[in-house]
Amino acid sequence: MYRRLFVTLLLLGVARPAPAQMVNPRTLAADSVRPARTADGTGFTAGFDGWPADFYCGGVTSGAMQTLNPRALLSRIQLAARCGVRLVIVPPRRMLTSNGLAKGPFSVESAKQLTDEYAEVLTPETIEEYRSTIVGLNLGDDYTCTKCWGGEKITQEQIADWAAYTRTRLPGLPLGVRVTPDWVAQYPPLAPLLDYTWAQYQMRKGDARGFYDKAAGIAGRLGLRVVMGLNVKDCYGEDTASCSAAELLRLGTLALTHPASCAFINWRYDEATWEQPDVRQAWEELMELARKRPAEECTSRRH
Repeated sequence: MYRRLFVTLLLLGVARPAPAQMVNPRTLAADSVRPARTADGTGFTAGFDGWPADFYCGGVTSGAMQTLNPRALLSRIQLAARCGVRLVIVPPRRMLTSNGLAKGPFSVESAKQLTDEYAEVLTPETIEEYRSTIVGLNLGDDYTCTKCWGGEKITQEQIADWAAYTRTRLPGLPLGVRVTPDWVAQYPPLAPLLDYTWAQYQMRKGDARGFYDKAAGIAGRLGLRVVMGLNVKDCYGEDTASCSAAELLRLGTLALTHPASCAFINWRYDEATWEQPDVRQAWEELMELARKRPAEECTSRRH
């Protein structure tokens, strides 16, 4: 209901998008691998997985993680650029498997074929033109989840093979893995091929500050950045309840203001939850905080 009401008000001119240029020169503590900030003035990248495309220009968020096939890729990037939203690109799982099924075994050859299809759209000129819009490309996810990948885990060696190939086919595009950096550290050849890792918190992972600090420390030693966020859908562990408004505000502030974080992306947008007034108010406070923090790149210094 809120989604339809918001879009209607926006079209009537009653609801106005937040200004795109909202920069606070406040400086946060620097970490050992922080590169130059992004050139645009949209503030820190903050948002959700699955954020609806018709919300992009609403001014609520400045980031989104989206599963995009090659046919939809360019139009979505262009929309995001017009709306001041930065994208984390996620490959469709069915295009990464040996049998074309979403829960099939991961295939490096299928992943490389998808990279080739992306490269037909993301030419070097296109990457350069939209570089400020693209946070990066996630090289798969749920690597250790056997039920997600046809009974097999994805190995670091496989991701390294795919990453090396993607570096040659999509030069200049940041590459990352949606997993904590300790997984990368287990296979030293992988880190030099990446730009960023991930730190997605839920309650079962213990102290939140300690969780983010540990991820930041390992990533720093590997020369990598970290996207930080929350699993707001399963706040306490797999198949549990979503986070309360108070938990969102407390935990989200930790991730959003952490000096080693290069973006604040959360799993995931849910319309019914978003329509809860207290939850929406918590997110609006977090997004306002993001607009006050300067934007960062999720790019390793080596790239």
